[in-house]
Amino acid sequence: MRTFTEAQAYAQQSLSRLGRPNAVNEARWLIQQLRRDFALPAAEHTLTSPVLNRLQNWLQRLQADEPFQYVLGNVDFFALTLLVGPGVLIPRPETELLVEEAITAYPGTGAICDLCTGSGAVALALAHALPHTQVVGIDISEQALYWAERNLSFLQLANVTFFQGDLLRPLTPDMRFSLLTANPPYVAQQEYLQLPPVIRKHEPRLALEAGHDGLDIIRRIVQESRPYLLPDATLLLEIGSEQGPAVLQILSAAGYDDCRIIKDYAQLDRIAKARCKV
Repeated sequence: MRTFTEAQAYAQQSLSRLGRPNAVNEARWLIQQLRRDFALPAAEHTLTSPVLNRLQNWLQRLQADEPFQYVLGNVDFFALTLLVGPGVLIPRPETELLVEEAITAYPGTGAICDLCTGSGAVALALAHALPHTQVVGIDISEQALYWAERNLSFLQLANVTFFQGDLLRPLTPDMRFSLLTANPPYVAQQEYLQLPPVIRKHEPRLALEAGHDGLDIIRRIVQESRPYLLPDATLLLEIGSEQGPAVLQILSAAGYDDCRIIKDYAQLDRIAKARCKV
């Protein structure tokens, strides 16, 4: 194994033996990442020991069932490349719908708050799409915010600020937002135990599981957000695929208006949307 072509063939064979259905593309992505990490030219190249050792390390981590995105070190999300690794939830493609709905709902003025920001995926995507808008991202996890801050530096966005704390508690009483987004933990306790081992073993439970029905954090967000919302502000929450009716009831009981559920491209409940009139 002396060239990139040989290394890619070796990686593909190794991944196929692990039973990975996307071995062809994953091998290609690993080689592309090696080229970037070591600043190597696109042309065929004789590989040095450090390059080969890096590839072997990645394959060993995948054999240990570590998430591919952690091994690669990044993930694509809403036209951005985000850095990810142990301690932070990996942004999922379905969360891009939350960003799309937020951009559509943004009234053109006022700041945006993103709760449970994790890697900063939603906050950074909104800041990138709305460069003249101030975005605040909050997460309780120090590890998650480590990745959010790395992504902020990597993307060089000037209109995002991250805070560590429990939901809205880091904010001062005078702060108000015209849009609030959140991709909170919403997996029920029993459902969490049924998640694939690659998720349970590596991604933070804090970012996934939320009580017996998965709605503990959503209930808190709905109740605690109102003092920080401007009149006619919009609240957008990512929810579980069967949580729509329960979340609508929570929103209505808390006095929100125009409450509705937006389905994803698989026609599953995905986003809860509501308006705060006062």
